[in-house]
Amino acid sequence: MQIVTDGEMPKIPELPEVELSPAEIGIAVDIGTTTIAVSVWSLLHRKHLVTVAEKNNQVRYGYDIIRRIAFAVRPPLTGSSTVVESGPSALHYCIISQLEKMFTRAIMESSSKLPRGFQPKVKSIVLTGNTTMLSFVCATSVNTMAAAPFTPATLFDTTTTWEKIRKGQVYSYCTVLDKPTPELISLFESSSVPNDAEVYIPPCIGAFIGADAVCSMIAAGFPIPGAKNDASTLRPWEAKVKAPLLLADIGTNSELCLFIPDSENRAGRILCTSAASGPAFEGANISCGMPSTEGAIDKITYLHESLHCHTIGDKNPRGLCGTGLISAAAVMLKNKYIDKNGIIIREKSKLGDGTACIELTPAVYLSQQDIRNLQLAKSAVKTGLEFLLEHTDETPVFCIAGGFGSKINLEEATTIGLLPQQLEKRTIQLGNAALSGASALLFSNVLRDKARALAKKSIQINLAGIPEFQERFLKGIDF
Repeated sequence: MQIVTDGEMPKIPELPEVELSPAEIGIAVDIGTTTIAVSVWSLLHRKHLVTVAEKNNQVRYGYDIIRRIAFAVRPPLTGSSTVVESGPSALHYCIISQLEKMFTRAIMESSSKLPRGFQPKVKSIVLTGNTTMLSFVCATSVNTMAAAPFTPATLFDTTTTWEKIRKGQVYSYCTVLDKPTPELISLFESSSVPNDAEVYIPPCIGAFIGADAVCSMIAAGFPIPGAKNDASTLRPWEAKVKAPLLLADIGTNSELCLFIPDSENRAGRILCTSAASGPAFEGANISCGMPSTEGAIDKITYLHESLHCHTIGDKNPRGLCGTGLISAAAVMLKNKYIDKNGIIIREKSKLGDGTACIELTPAVYLSQQDIRNLQLAKSAVKTGLEFLLEHTDETPVFCIAGGFGSKINLEEATTIGLLPQQLEKRTIQLGNAALSGASALLFSNVLRDKARALAKKSIQINLAGIPEFQERFLKGIDF
């Protein structure tokens, strides 16, 4: 699976700890709804060693966090405690067992990157992710996130140990877990990470704006609002930010953050919101959708009055990934395969039920429902971006984070209305900013303090609670 893991780590203000051993390593983890990325660093040399990434195995319990929360709050199938049957236990053990395997692989691969004679030893870990994913990792209840007012059991900002994470004992109010299966028991008997390895979980902002958004703000260089952003008060590694910054991590649950600089009349602010865009951008709930792996169509062009497909790895087309979906919609809109409403007007084929579809290859097609699913996801993000843009008079610098945002064609995204027109020429694609920010927190207590300040100063806005939200969302569905 092609998961974007690269990104530029922000500058670390502290000097390296000279007493560290060359063998001591740190692990930064970004636990996404759809993907997980693990990055290993030499703590002494601040050198990146290796990164591994996989699809999140929790997708078996639902593609989005709403479905997984619903699974977590359902009652157990039976009263047995000999197997994992309750939702919280299944979700916790699923993610922990996957992390254990990914850690083992990453540590083995990093051993060849260390000086000869040194075997890697994990000293510290930083876990980031959205609030729901971190709740599953720590086995905290998500019952209060299943309905309004959507209050999480904790907003984290926690330092603990790997042993307590694995056992679901980070907090006294953690969910009591079922006994693990025999397979998990054998996995738990030996871990590649020492039990006493320090684990830091950065702060979350709210139920649907997690620590990954805070880490992305660190990577994007968000200043702390209200600090006057005056050159005379800035630390040596900080730069004065005069323009607004708009950050978007577009995925299954899109997180949007706007930094508004200090002015003479008003202190700066950070406004945050989330958009439940669903899994369409990840290639899910699309008839021929697939992850960004070899054979996935990622680019469509129109030449000689026909559609031409480019695939990842130049392999035979097997399906359509998220970036390919955006590309297909933009090209078909420009060349009148579909109209502004998303209705197919130039059909290429019909499905078994008689409905029209557009055939991209003999094996891959786009149905009317696929286009509608894209429109719903697009409108959710567009509504959130336009709402935040209304709170600043100046067009912000737009930072796109995450794997999907790093690969999309900005012109095509603007063509279908995913991105507002004024942002296209002011956009920076950051890569996996959440992982970059988490990596920086391995080395810096100063940046951990900044993460706390950013989370505390951020103002969370519930889009669904805005009176005109429904009207805006419906209006944004059309291309």
